[in-house]
Formats: sequence, structure tokens, C-alpha cells
Amino acid sequence: MENLKGSVYITPKDIQLIVGCHITTARIELATLRNVLAKERITVAEYCKYWKTDINDVLDCLNKYR
Repeated sequence: MENLKGSVYITPKDIQLIVGCHITTARIELATLRNVLAKERITVAEYCKYWKTDINDVLDCLNKYR
């Protein structure tokens, strides 16, 4: 597993890059995840675990743009 460039927390822009959705949809997805996990900030690892996504694929995608 490679290291993540930048912050360990996921942002709506990150979600937009991963999923390929509109920024508004990404904001809604992140807000929903915050409510489900009852946390203010969500890490990339927590996002991957919740959506059962391979973290290495997500890191490859995000590191290109960070």
C-alpha cells in the first residue's frame, strides 16, 4: 500500500474524482457517510471500508491529483 499525498481526510472533490459524479452528489454522499458513522471528518480508509472499495485503487486515483 502506498502513502496518500496530502490530508488523510476525504473531501467532496476526492469523492468526485473516485466516483466520477457531480460535486453536489459528492457532497451529499459525504454528508450521508458522516451521519451514518456519526463523525465530523471521514478518512480515506474509512470511506474505502464503508464502500468496500480497494484502498490501493483509491490511493492511485487520488495521488494523481493531490
